[in-house]
Amino acid sequence: MLDQITHLFRLQAIIEEGSLRRAAERLHVTQPALSRSLIQLEQYFGQSLVERHARGVRPTLFGQKVLSASLRLMRQWELTDQELRTEANATTINLRIGAGPVWRSVILPVVMLDMQKRFPHVVFEIHRAHPTDSYRDLSEGRLDVILSGTGQETRHPRLIQKPLGVVNNLVVAREGHPIFARTNAEGRIRSETALEYPWLVYTEYSVYRELTIHAVHERLGHSPDIGLVCDSLNTTLATLQRSDYLSLLPEPITLAASSPRLVPVPVDLVPREVSIGMIIREELEASEPVRELEIACADAIARLRDL
Repeated sequence: MLDQITHLFRLQAIIEEGSLRRAAERLHVTQPALSRSLIQLEQYFGQSLVERHARGVRPTLFGQKVLSASLRLMRQWELTDQELRTEANATTINLRIGAGPVWRSVILPVVMLDMQKRFPHVVFEIHRAHPTDSYRDLSEGRLDVILSGTGQETRHPRLIQKPLGVVNNLVVAREGHPIFARTNAEGRIRSETALEYPWLVYTEYSVYRELTIHAVHERLGHSPDIGLVCDSLNTTLATLQRSDYLSLLPEPITLAASSPRLVPVPVDLVPREVSIGMIIREELEASEPVRELEIACADAIARLRDL
């Protein structure tokens, strides 16, 4: 078993470097030793793992699959090793979290304070989640947890989705925006009024642009006047606070803005609900920090609904 792990570790270096020579330099071993490891793995699996080309080597489709599985295995061993040594020597465990914008701006700042008190030996690494790449990063061990939207199908096996709540995407504007002067006796604003103002589209996830255009066009038959497109949440919020832009944003994100606040615009556009939650590798389901993170996040989302 240990020999196989050594061979897999060497395969990772060969594929990442794209060259046996560079992999040998990186690992401080000889090229013949790497070649022997590669041959033994190919004999074990009964398939070629790399193919040679003019500039070096690249993985076959099966080789990429083996690499993905080995990265996952190595990460699990790393976490297990850290956990065992923590009990004996008070060392730390690193838990890598890929988080979407709602999580990073509103939920995790509260959750992490409690989690750090409960698990002082765990270093929580918070990274920006990518709508597609993060699934592969999770599957291959570069991330341990994704906190983002759930419900979409994933091509990656052995990933578990845990829905924790629902957020609404709402049309928002700053307090004091001139559109609020158009409110009628019923406390509503005619949807057509939204077309009279420029729109800011937040695009960290491309789905926000699609939601904005679709929601407005579906209700009014016209696309909004998009004056600004921005993938930075901080810039988006600051611009909305200082301008007459309208925007479609997840409701919890608006809690991150104050003086002036961002508030919902009471227009009759079709509400957009998004399920959010946690995605993990199945082998981490029994991890105590991961279980407690799930509970803490669910509680934080429930509290947001009560605000």
